[in-house]
Amino acid sequence: MRDGINVEPIPLTGFAQGTVFGDPAANPPRLAYLIEDVARLADRMGLVLAPPVDVDSWEPVHNVAEYAKRQGKGLAFAQAAARARWTQSLSLENPDIIADIAAGIGLDEQQVRAAMSDTRLRAEMVQTYTPLIERDQVFGVPFFAFDADGKTHRYWGQDRIGMMLDDAASAGVI
Repeated sequence: MRDGINVEPIPLTGFAQGTVFGDPAANPPRLAYLIEDVARLADRMGLVLAPPVDVDSWEPVHNVAEYAKRQGKGLAFAQAAARARWTQSLSLENPDIIADIAAGIGLDEQQVRAAMSDTRLRAEMVQTYTPLIERDQVFGVPFFAFDADGKTHRYWGQDRIGMMLDDAASAGVI
């Protein structure tokens, strides 16, 4: 109504056949819509998408993300890794691909390869980040959170970045 669109509500008499309402992963119509919607969003942002390769173990690439962060290149690595995964269908489980991504942003390949399996680095990450992940109930990426007005404000997805920035500015956080 606010936008001047004349909408005729139709009472819901049920969902499309095959729909499992409470479980998005077991809901073929919703999954088909999400794929269509992601393609539409990507097109509007000028992005080319390719199906991502499933990863069994995220530890090596996450370790390198932390190493890159400690070198002042965390965001650059995250962006390069996301492009590799989502626009080139590259496996973020492959050590050579991880090393190539890291080298592309100026990180030392030997240090990167060492970080992939660095158990001490991993233990530090678990100790530091697990309490934050649990506190904010992180369930996907990208995920943003800030505290203001006595509560945590949580945002999931790149399409919520603008909203998060507006809300953080309104709350005086940024």
